[in-house]
Amino acid sequence: MSRPMNTARRRQLTLVAGAAFIMLVLALGASWQDARRNWQPAVEGPVLPDWPQAVASAQSIEIDSAEDHFTLQRTETGWVMPERDGHPVRSARLAELDAFLSGLEYAGARTTDPDKHARLGLAADGAEGVGTRVTVRDLDGAVTADIILGDMRQGRAYVRFPQRNRSWAARPGETASERPAIETAQDWLDLDFLALGSNEIARADIAPEQGPAYRLERAARSTRNFALRQPAGWRPITAAAGNGPASVLSRVRFRDVRRADRIAGEVIARHTAQTFTGLQVTLEIIALGETRWARLEASALTDDAQAEAAAINAAAEGWAFLLSDLTLDRLVRPLDQIADPVGGDDAP
Repeated sequence: MSRPMNTARRRQLTLVAGAAFIMLVLALGASWQDARRNWQPAVEGPVLPDWPQAVASAQSIEIDSAEDHFTLQRTETGWVMPERDGHPVRSARLAELDAFLSGLEYAGARTTDPDKHARLGLAADGAEGVGTRVTVRDLDGAVTADIILGDMRQGRAYVRFPQRNRSWAARPGETASERPAIETAQDWLDLDFLALGSNEIARADIAPEQGPAYRLERAARSTRNFALRQPAGWRPITAAAGNGPASVLSRVRFRDVRRADRIAGEVIARHTAQTFTGLQVTLEIIALGETRWARLEASALTDDAQAEAAAINAAAEGWAFLLSDLTLDRLVRPLDQIADPVGGDDAP
């Protein structure tokens, strides 16, 4: 009976040993994978060593972020945005991006785990933690620089290269310590060029979409409130009721821009402001579906206002600008929202 017992025991020991060996191999494999994933290579030097050459030969720069996707295109007259009908982009923003990327120096390696990229703002896709990809191409369409920018934390920028899992921490250079705002098209467009100054507006003539046109005026910069001069038979609800509509052009930020010939809607309202120096700016409000756009024209009523009028027209001529609901409300607020008819139901 001893021989069958020994054979069975040997089989049992063989099975146990085999299972143990397999578990050991799996454990070693997992440890190797963990070590490989957590291995951090030593690195130093510029993140984009060829950036100066990429900039010199750049024909286009594509920006792909969680919020927007657009292209900057080099032309004979400067950089423009094709998605906005070729509207010029801010040269200062290009200079900021150049200074930031050219100065990035490696500070150390970080995770290669794609599941952890979102924590650094370097995810490839998803609702949160998506990086901003900057792709530079030359005249032939060849990619000369391609990088994903993530979060900035405690003086460190997190970056990753497309199609690579390794992420990196980088130190910004001395000329650009913070990453510029580049994620949306609005970051690149000069949409806040119209700023007449809060104390400079002397008169506003407003023709709203509904109700009578009216005029608001003040005699001097030191005068606090605008008076209702036209039409007769109306009294402001409060002394300051006209200040909002009258002073809206002290500073305006438009929401978007298109070529004016593409915004072919009906002119439904108008706002004209005059300054104490003799600058006059007129906005025609155009209805296009549910949106409202403005066409601008400036004129100089005095010699002192000629330079300012020319600057506004240079920025606005040939373009139509999208208005926010708040700006639209203040620009062409109906008269009955700031004044009551004399002898009306609310009159004493």
